[in-house]
Amino acid sequence: MESMKDIIELLQNERTKTVDALKQGEQDKLSHLQQLDKALGWLKVVEDNELATVGSYKIHRLPDPRSGFSYYHLMIDNESGDPKDWTEYKPDNQSLELCFDDIIITRK
Repeated sequence: MESMKDIIELLQNERTKTVDALKQGEQDKLSHLQQLDKALGWLKVVEDNELATVGSYKIHRLPDPRSGFSYYHLMIDNESGDPKDWTEYKPDNQSLELCFDDIIITRK
C-alpha cells in the first residue's frame, strides 16, 4: 500500500515532466500543471495535519448572517451554558475572524 508521501512524490515527478513539456513549448500543459499544483498543495495540507480519510470529516460552510457584514466568533464555553462565561478562542492572541462562506472542518 502506498503512503501519502509516495503519492505526493508521484505527483511531483509528474509535475517535473509537465514543466519540461512546457519548456519544450507544449503550452497546452499549463492547465495540467495548475491542477497538479492544486492537488499537491491540498495533499501537503492533508499530510501536514495528519488528516484521516475524507469520510472522517464534515465540512460546514458558514451561512450569510443576513445582518450586514458580520463576523462569526469561535467561543470556548468553559463548561457553562451562559454566554457571559464564555471566552473567545484567539489563536496567537488574535481573533479568528470567520466570515460568510468560510468553511469549518470537524471530525465526525
